[in-house]
Amino acid sequence: MKGWLFTKTNEAPRLIEKEDPKVVPGEVILDIKAAGLCHSDVAALEDPGWMSLITAAPVIFGHECAGIVTEVGDGVTDLKVGDRVGVCPMHPETGAAIGYCRDGGYATKLLVPACQCVKLPEEVSYIQGAAATDAGMTSYHALFVEGQAKAV
Repeated sequence: MKGWLFTKTNEAPRLIEKEDPKVVPGEVILDIKAAGLCHSDVAALEDPGWMSLITAAPVIFGHECAGIVTEVGDGVTDLKVGDRVGVCPMHPETGAAIGYCRDGGYATKLLVPACQCVKLPEEVSYIQGAAATDAGMTSYHALFVEGQAKAV
């Protein structure tokens, strides 16, 4: 697979080739179809203050992505090969972010926990799905976690 490797602030990511990921229990492999460039990615390229969050550096960057499931690990029951998904950037239990704590979506393939995948309706493009993952998570957190918004 190919991917854009981030090593440190003030150093341009470089295109690398590495072995394709191997599926593990509870996770899936995606062929990435779209990836977004987030302001935090740009900031990390220029501001060393972000390095404390990028615990896996050197790491393939990218936490806004969408793709198609190509392999399913043992124990995964809610996804199948061929499903179109967006990827929630942060693991719901650990808070570990793809592209920061493990390889991310600026690659041709991605190994990701199945619990971070959100199925995309057919009318939602991969580009829309990639853009909605981080923006959706950020908006949800602001409204329902921090703002304590409730249904009326």
